[in-house]
Amino acid sequence: MLCILFSFSIGWAETYKWVDENGTIHFTQDFNSIPERFRNLAEIKNDKTDDSEKEVNKPHKIDSKGQSKGKAKEQVKEQRARSKEEKQSMNLRKIESEVADTFTTIISLWKEGRFEALYEYGTLSNKTNMAKETFVSRMGNQTWRLASSWETIRDIDIKSDIKHPTSAYASAKIGYKPKVGGDTIFRTETYRFVLENGIWRIDLSKILKAAK
Repeated sequence: MLCILFSFSIGWAETYKWVDENGTIHFTQDFNSIPERFRNLAEIKNDKTDDSEKEVNKPHKIDSKGQSKGKAKEQVKEQRARSKEEKQSMNLRKIESEVADTFTTIISLWKEGRFEALYEYGTLSNKTNMAKETFVSRMGNQTWRLASSWETIRDIDIKSDIKHPTSAYASAKIGYKPKVGGDTIFRTETYRFVLENGIWRIDLSKILKAAK
């Protein structure tokens, strides 16, 4: 019986909750350990609610160093993302500039009738399937030529995708004029460029069809 009563007395032990002048919450089962000036404000808690409230009201330390490290990591991550976007944007501008320059050169060679030099800008598959002499002959026998002066080409637009850095598309309104008489006509053409051996190349068969 004494053992049972002793165990019950432990289970019924009262827990006191009190808050000091700094706002820190304290728990104790010894009422006399509470400073006298806080005894009147002490609350009685049982053991079951005691544990839960201790956990809820437990002071949490804020690690400023940890927060600083976390912010620093986020900033580094953001900087890397911005750097990647800027690099991609620069690469796109570089691609589009190179394709625009190549397209302008091709149009110039075409207009001047320099078909042998134009052939060198053909894709590798073009050169495998068509000899230079054949290309030059077919271009020379076309009934249409590029218009002269400002009518030759207008509204050049280059499209590229960073996911496919070895290909791009060039669109423009091109003026064609019959070799014998007739008025200039304009057609909007789109040409695909591919980067091969460091050179942007065009499909020569597309040029042959456009010149008809």
